[in-house]
Amino acid sequence: LMGVTAVVAGRQYLLPTLRARLRALRLGPPPRAVLNRLQTVVCDCDGVLYLNGMALPGVPEALNALRRAGKRLLFVTNSATQSRRSLAAKLTKLGFEGVAEADCITSASAAAAYLHANHPHCRTAYCVGEQGLIDELALVGITAMGQGDTGGMQALVEEGFCDAPIGEIDAVVVGLQMEGLSYQRLSKAAGYAFDRSRPFIATNSDENWPGGLGVLLPGAGACVAFVACAAERQPDVYVGKPSRDLARLLVKLHALEPRFTLMVGDRTNTDICFGKSVGFRTLLVLSGCHTLDDALRAPAKSAPDYILPSLADLAAQL
Repeated sequence: LMGVTAVVAGRQYLLPTLRARLRALRLGPPPRAVLNRLQTVVCDCDGVLYLNGMALPGVPEALNALRRAGKRLLFVTNSATQSRRSLAAKLTKLGFEGVAEADCITSASAAAAYLHANHPHCRTAYCVGEQGLIDELALVGITAMGQGDTGGMQALVEEGFCDAPIGEIDAVVVGLQMEGLSYQRLSKAAGYAFDRSRPFIATNSDENWPGGLGVLLPGAGACVAFVACAAERQPDVYVGKPSRDLARLLVKLHALEPRFTLMVGDRTNTDICFGKSVGFRTLLVLSGCHTLDDALRAPAKSAPDYILPSLADLAAQL
């Protein structure tokens, strides 16, 4: 028996080991008794609620049913392309009822809050990122720089940046940038970050994200890795999931009781690890990045309590 193997998602396991892992993972939804006791459901967004700007089938209806059942809904995304306001507006447009800005946390808002609390002198930040990051920094009095840097090596030479970094830059913040990303912008971020007296903030370490195109696309972690490699230093902090500090802040801001809170995500190493770091129950949905194989290989700190194909499947338990 010990030598018998099985293949799951292209990976071979010893059968006794596989059975033990499947039992531990509790394939399927949380029991109805657990759902009834839940007070709050915390949701990741990309790959859980929507893909490529479109709501996943049945998910708005499932979350709306949870809200009608008296559950509080919160949304925590590693996307820095969204501000809290734009995320709330997007979810509302996609059919999710009752979503307020105060219900949302993005890695952009987390980056702004971190700089405001830990580097109150900061007034300017060179940014790799999109409008959501720029907007959140502005809300705490920090001006984002770099939006006009869309060129290449010649642009760096013409502005004289290769001779000496120019401009008064207090910090460097790097997140995902999907539009207009250039060699000039990445190079200047690295050039400023090379000075270790400047805070270097990463919104998150996500290697990729589910863009709804059939393949996983490069995430913020790819942008961060470029800058970190060229600057010869790692970020001072990754402010997004799975940051335990962010999880603790969420608990404090919303007075959550962890044992009555469910974290729903599509990545074991960010969403599930984030929830488990403060004692939330955790549900992995297979509609985004990670697969059953990823769940089977996950270490204890990021192994989900429950697994479903989609968050839509949770509605049947209500």
